[in-house]
Amino acid sequence: MDWRTAGVVIGVLALVCLGLVFTAVYPVSTDESHAALASSERFSVSDADEYHVSAALRVDGTSTLELEGVVTGDGARYQSLTQDGVRSESYQETPGEATYGRIVLDDDSTVDRRLESIERDETRALISTERDGDSVVLVVRENASEDLADDISGSASVFTRSLHVAAYDRVEETDETAIYEPQGGWFDEAKAYRITDASGTVAVDNDTHAVTSAAVSWEVTTRAETYLQYLLTSVVADETEPHEITYEFETTDVDPVAPDWVETARDES
Repeated sequence: MDWRTAGVVIGVLALVCLGLVFTAVYPVSTDESHAALASSERFSVSDADEYHVSAALRVDGTSTLELEGVVTGDGARYQSLTQDGVRSESYQETPGEATYGRIVLDDDSTVDRRLESIERDETRALISTERDGDSVVLVVRENASEDLADDISGSASVFTRSLHVAAYDRVEETDETAIYEPQGGWFDEAKAYRITDASGTVAVDNDTHAVTSAAVSWEVTTRAETYLQYLLTSVVADETEPHEITYEFETTDVDPVAPDWVETARDES
């Protein structure tokens, strides 16, 4: 090989190495998550007058948040929210009336703090404290004029907003419903993250973009501002987390009955 040919080869190798360095330092491109859309186009919670919503968020195989909410046309509202080993139930006969709550604590260490919080709140009154197996159950009455339906809608929006972190392709459409599939990608929001192995579908109202059902999953790798950092985080440190989101919103056959504990709480309050 003569010196001219060798010089060309060395130059090409240098460019390749430089390209690899830039690839390790900078991502090739970033995608726009669903959150980047205009607010009128994002997935949202329906403003129906009557509905039953159930949803769950699992991270790395563990349930981190679960919701069941019911809003009826005649005024009854019920919500069950489970997070970090704490289950909170609320029931309101009609908007503006007192709300009865039941809190189930699996960890005794938080009971005193909860009781102190109830005592400091002039709108809440402790009805009973009892032990159920390894759990402590607190029942309270809250004299407030708010509509519990607002809390239920707010809880449901946590799940619809959780869907926003991915990008989506619109894969099917009818006059009433649009179906979306999540897509993996590299996203540069407040903190860079990468989504891989995205699957499932989201069904929304074609006019309002309110979610009617969702069953999606993906893996999220944070601390991934560069390809090199992504490889170190996902492969070496194994910090990629699987996420699963399910959501069902129904507006038919909505007929809740006050839980038994509510009737007991009414008698004791």
